[in-house]
Amino acid sequence: MKINKTLSLGLVSASAIALLGSFGDTTSANVTTRNINYMLPGDILTLDASMAADVNSIDLLENVDAGLVRWDPKAQVVNDLAKSIEVSKDGLTYNITLRDGLKWSNGDKLTAQDFVYGWQRTIDPKTGSEYAYALAPVANANDIMASKAPVSSLGIKSTDATHLTITLAQPTPYFEKLLTLSAYYPINQKFVEKVGKAYGSSSNTTLYNGPYKFGSKNGWNGSNKSFTIVKNDNFYDAKNVKAPGVTFQVITNPTTAINLYKSGKLDFSSLPTKELIAANKSNKTYKSLPAPRTDSLQYNQSGIVPALSNEKIREAINLATNRKGLIATAAPNFSVLSTVTPTGLDTVPNGQDFSKYAAQPYKYDASKAANLFKEGLKEIGKDSLTLSLEGDEDNVFRKAAVDYLKANLEKDLPGLTINENLVPSKQRMQDAQNGNYEIILTSWGADYNEPSDYLMNYVTGSSLNTSFLSNPDFDKAYKAATTTPDVLDANKRYSDYKDAEAALYKASNINPIDTEAYSLLMNPKLKGISTFNSAMIFDLRHAQIK
Repeated sequence: MKINKTLSLGLVSASAIALLGSFGDTTSANVTTRNINYMLPGDILTLDASMAADVNSIDLLENVDAGLVRWDPKAQVVNDLAKSIEVSKDGLTYNITLRDGLKWSNGDKLTAQDFVYGWQRTIDPKTGSEYAYALAPVANANDIMASKAPVSSLGIKSTDATHLTITLAQPTPYFEKLLTLSAYYPINQKFVEKVGKAYGSSSNTTLYNGPYKFGSKNGWNGSNKSFTIVKNDNFYDAKNVKAPGVTFQVITNPTTAINLYKSGKLDFSSLPTKELIAANKSNKTYKSLPAPRTDSLQYNQSGIVPALSNEKIREAINLATNRKGLIATAAPNFSVLSTVTPTGLDTVPNGQDFSKYAAQPYKYDASKAANLFKEGLKEIGKDSLTLSLEGDEDNVFRKAAVDYLKANLEKDLPGLTINENLVPSKQRMQDAQNGNYEIILTSWGADYNEPSDYLMNYVTGSSLNTSFLSNPDFDKAYKAATTTPDVLDANKRYSDYKDAEAALYKASNINPIDTEAYSLLMNPKLKGISTFNSAMIFDLRHAQIK
């Protein structure tokens, strides 16, 4: 979401989901008699579980698909399509039994082989999944991603229609959290082969196995701004899905969304600007939710932008970034960030928030920044520099943030010119993945509540490393945290993660800006979703209008 990785708001997280709140009375006879009317702040890019990397697509996939496990209202990982999961004493083998009678939305049987195919498809370099690296703990995954081993060698096997054996490369205490990701969802091979490259490009080119599905009418054609999902009677837990369906509208103009909400045509509306928050804060249906989601300035360190290969120039930009000023201008409900991981993501063994435990001295120092920038320019043989800063034209906060950063950086770094490059979110994500940018304002929303969810973005050679950075000190610390023996010792693991954060700070590889919050208006009759965490407000499995 990232979630965007790049954009991820609906990616589930952390202590973020630590207060998942009430999911409503799922046993009540008072069942919703109309569709829930919901908004999405941006377009759906794909319904392909292997390829989804943006928040809006993942939010939708959470409602039409399901995996082996899911998050429950108490922020615990619980079985979903899995009936039972048995883990060997050494933590390397997972023996999984699926629930009986699982089906796809078209009535086909859902079997263990669908998981084998789905995982192999995600990890296959030919697929091009940004989330392939999330499968790294599975045996042989890294060799497959490096084209050093066949896809068939991935550590997942089906012994029959309802049994899976998963083998890990090393014990991974948070592996069941990883299993909540859409990258680990099953995929129907027969259907994929039938539709070919069109798979996931529209609602007609995808199969579903979750609480909702796309019906024959009002589906998603790949670009339309309004579409409907309906209750999936083939879902194993269909009896506890109360709403007949959900109608989504993609609304990028927040004022339009608020007007629709106030006229009763939406049950939910976001408030992405300080002006809209101020104007609606007295509304009884106003909420402000903490979000396990960050915004950062990302530098292209592939070598194609020579100036950004200079550490002094990167450090100067970091020091010249007035985070408090940016937030006050563009999003006063956000909070300044001192790690690449968000506040509220996870806690270390002593109970301290990881972002405080691992905090780095990111600060605003215009004088030092100007001196370093001058030194950096001298080292690359220039007396001035022009850099492009890319952001989302269809995201209110990011557009305002790019505007602010241009003025901020040009003022505090004499000789620097910032050219704004505002593009649609889809293009910004593609540009990040392809390295077609210089500096980019990017976002990441948590998938699970562990620092690796963020730090894996910076591993040398990772499919998620769209900064194209290579930091040996970071790689060493991250490897220690995620392999034995440290991975099995929580104190050592978090200490390693802290060292990884320090390595990124020391080399100025990344410029963390803020931890987000999510302000919104919500129909008080809408029950069954979290009102504590914005990563869960789009999980509508148990939602209903009461």
